[in-house]
Amino acid sequence: MVIANKRKPIRKVTIRLVLLCIILSLCGCASLKQTRQDSMHEISELQSFDGTYENQTNDHEGSEFSSLWNQLILKNEIDMLDFKNAKIRLKAIGRSQIKATWLDSGLEKKSIVLKGKLKGNYFVSQHKRSIIPIPLIYGMIQNNQFQLWLDQDSQLRVDRLQNRWGWIFVFLAGTDNTSNYRYIKVKE
Repeated sequence: MVIANKRKPIRKVTIRLVLLCIILSLCGCASLKQTRQDSMHEISELQSFDGTYENQTNDHEGSEFSSLWNQLILKNEIDMLDFKNAKIRLKAIGRSQIKATWLDSGLEKKSIVLKGKLKGNYFVSQHKRSIIPIPLIYGMIQNNQFQLWLDQDSQLRVDRLQNRWGWIFVFLAGTDNTSNYRYIKVKE
């Protein structure tokens, strides 16, 4: 009887901690800011992004992690396709989605649908969040997001947010990283 009474407060604390973690993860993550850029192209519809772009950025040549495809899929893993020679075609489908297609020598290799919304002159993707909670022991929350915009030369710009934090017992740690990449539009 005494042991059962001691477990009730621990169970209540555990449930409250899990609920707090869920609430924080759903509303407490950082977001990308849509600041006005001097070199920004005015965008009123998603079709402005339609076109084919180099997969490799000029700023970080040879780095697969900074490839356009890697930024759009919101993963940090190496793709086995040839990223240096690939082109990425963007095509608006509807009011809140853009289809991104990986092209290799003009042939479609794979494609994904990017969900988001037009905010000002930006296409802002939906957050991709992952949560790993083990109450009172370990926890991790990751948040990934990107936004697309065009500069005055109609070159595609990608702002990428990677934010993660976690805890082990009572020790907290976190990191926020925002990167900006530029991709050249291919003449068709």
